[in-house]
Amino acid sequence: MNGPGPTGPAVDARDDQDVLVHRALMYGSRNEYLLTAVPYLRAGRRAGDAVVVVVEPPVAAALRGRLGRETTADIEFLDPAMWSRGPMHALAACHDRARADWWPRGRLRMLAEPVWRGRTPLETREWKRHDALLNVVFAGTPTMIMCAYDTALLPDHVLAAAARTHPELAMPDGPVPAERYTPPAEFCAECDAGPLPPPPAGAARRSFATGGLPGLRDFLFTGAARYRLPEERTLPFVLAVNEVATGIIRDGGGRGSLWVWAEAGELVCDVTDPVRVLADRFLGYAPPGAKGHDPAMWAVRRLCHIVETRSGRHGTQVRMRVRIG
Repeated sequence: MNGPGPTGPAVDARDDQDVLVHRALMYGSRNEYLLTAVPYLRAGRRAGDAVVVVVEPPVAAALRGRLGRETTADIEFLDPAMWSRGPMHALAACHDRARADWWPRGRLRMLAEPVWRGRTPLETREWKRHDALLNVVFAGTPTMIMCAYDTALLPDHVLAAAARTHPELAMPDGPVPAERYTPPAEFCAECDAGPLPPPPAGAARRSFATGGLPGLRDFLFTGAARYRLPEERTLPFVLAVNEVATGIIRDGGGRGSLWVWAEAGELVCDVTDPVRVLADRFLGYAPPGAKGHDPAMWAVRRLCHIVETRSGRHGTQVRMRVRIG
């Protein structure tokens, strides 16, 4: 995109179209960040967008100071800690808010900065996937999202992934196409490459088939109590596993097996279908109403911290994780 600088029309040339605009802002200093972020937010306020900022408090303070009280009065600031339950929770919560509060007011214009510190390797991978999935979940909606990345602090692998999951890169003189952008299905396939580690030798195992779901639920409640899963997380855990098992009985091979164990502060459950092969890279990530949407897996992903799937000639494996602590 060519044209005037950040306050000119080049920044928002597609403002009147229901086409997702998803950009990565790579910055090396606070001033460099503000140079691009502030005009982006001001343009949204002038356009009457629902302007939402999801950044940590020190960054929010810097933005408020540069924008001024009159401008920030119409901007909704959210602490990223509220999205910290997991990448799928953040994705679903953002979509829920957009549908209920932001899109009815016009277009959503969001500035967000994910929190990467303190993440496990698995969480880091899933947050990278989250960036790719934004292109799927918000496609065809009146949405602009700018995700910020501190090049002075973040590891190279996070920055490399950002360059591949955002179609555009935000620059002070206007956005440019991301040369390394990778289609979401291809990126998600890379995230799912390779088998999952097998359950540990001490994992509790149970088979199930038609008519066996009540006993399976009892087994899960017992396992949750054994590993001291908090009461408020036990029912969501049982519901998630029961939903996957129900799908196997109804649509898969009619029978399956599961293993339950605890590791690294999480209760983990593997459910396997020895027959069915799944081809959908976005299974359970598409929101309600989307073409090909699977409401059951959408619910399962929201009930868990992280859900991993593998599918191939040996059937399908679904690994669900819920935090114990």
